[in-house]
Amino acid sequence: MKTLAPSVLAAAVLATLAAASAPALALAQEAVVPAPASQALPASDEVVATARNAAQGADAVLAPPTAAAGLSPAAIVTWLARQGVTPGAVEADGDNSYVRVTDGPLNWILMFQSCQNGVCADLQFSIGFATAAVTPDLVNGWNRDRRFLKAFYEPSATAGEPASAVVQYDMFLRPGEGPEQIGDHLAVWRGLAPEFARLTTRSAAAN
Repeated sequence: MKTLAPSVLAAAVLATLAAASAPALALAQEAVVPAPASQALPASDEVVATARNAAQGADAVLAPPTAAAGLSPAAIVTWLARQGVTPGAVEADGDNSYVRVTDGPLNWILMFQSCQNGVCADLQFSIGFATAAVTPDLVNGWNRDRRFLKAFYEPSATAGEPASAVVQYDMFLRPGEGPEQIGDHLAVWRGLAPEFARLTTRSAAAN
């Protein structure tokens, strides 16, 4: 998981995910290894087996493509703009992209994760606060008492500057569905992120 640089996020530090690949070549190689002579099929059976394999290969070629597992960042941003928030332009951070979102008094970030060919399979909501009251105990208390949004503590890299508390929420996108599938997750995020903001602000004001 990759954390966005402070120059990009200000007080928030984001993490990203990496994609994996599948080893299909070994199976293909096994399929073409010839059988020992003692186990060879009679000529007629060989012809039938060859025809069957060719038919199966044709079925695989003619099968309809599966739906893309995810959504494009542009489609998500367009949908977000209709949900009472103000998304900015999609920005890049290395191989990843994100959008800054203004949501009333809060400014949070939506990261587009596991993207291939312009389609992203999962998302990460993130917001961070840097105050003098941010401590490991405050973050641990949040993680202990609340579900769904999980936070982490980020010490300041500069002497005299306050530490940061970043809270995040991840979701997978289902293939073949539009951005409306984000709706319930967005509601969870918008319900709990202000609570995290109030916790850090109230704790700072009390000190």
